[in-house]
Amino acid sequence: MPDLGGARQTDQRWNELATFLASLSDEDRAHVSSHGALGLPADAEGIAAVLSTHAAENPSVTPVTLLATTGAQAGLSGDLDLARALGRAALELAEGLADLQLAHVMLAQTHFRNRGDEADLASFVEHCQAAIRMGHTGTFCYERLAALYEYRGENEEAARICRRAVEVLEGAGDHRSTAGFRKRLDRLSRK
Repeated sequence: MPDLGGARQTDQRWNELATFLASLSDEDRAHVSSHGALGLPADAEGIAAVLSTHAAENPSVTPVTLLATTGAQAGLSGDLDLARALGRAALELAEGLADLQLAHVMLAQTHFRNRGDEADLASFVEHCQAAIRMGHTGTFCYERLAALYEYRGENEEAARICRRAVEVLEGAGDHRSTAGFRKRLDRLSRK
């Protein structure tokens, strides 16, 4: 028997996403539509219908994965304000560890693109640390944060990040990445 409570909760998240997307400016909604290949109309009801169809055709996609991938595309195209807005919405809609990790990593990547700005650099660090605390098994946050700390001469912080990467990535079976972080740890220990 299907979990109707879970289905209702999932539907509610898609409805919340539809409301969020309807609140965007016409220009931003058009960009989301383009980056997400969605064909979004202007009204919330029409957006909900498009999202319902998208969810049915892509059962592994959640509102957060849709926001994160669309936000990543916005960031790649240089639309950092939209990418940040989509990332913040992803954090608000996140349910569960995987959603939270994905939202934090996407925001870290977005803020990293404008790391010359102190506020973006601080946000990059904040989102990387959150993803790392949650045990995210991708390498982006570990690599970039360790490099930043090493660049700043904060070698113990860089080593701490590398040790956490070894722990998490080894546990996930990513032996190649683990070996790279062990090499970095070895180099840091000689400084």
